Amino acid sequence: MIPCTSIITCSTGLPCPASGIWESIGSFKTTRPIAKGNKMPDYCGKKVSWKLIQIG
Repeated sequence: MIPCTSIITCSTGLPCPASGIWESIGSFKTTRPIAKGNKMPDYCGKKVSWKLIQIG
């Protein structure tokens, strides 16, 4: 995988713009692999924003 050098974000419910490892933005962080085109997930039942941290 390649580290992401530009900031790419996406919110829960929207289609994923790029495959890779995504990290939730906020107090409690988690990471998830998400494929391009898949719906961005929620975290602990709440809508969150996600930041791409590794392209792949």
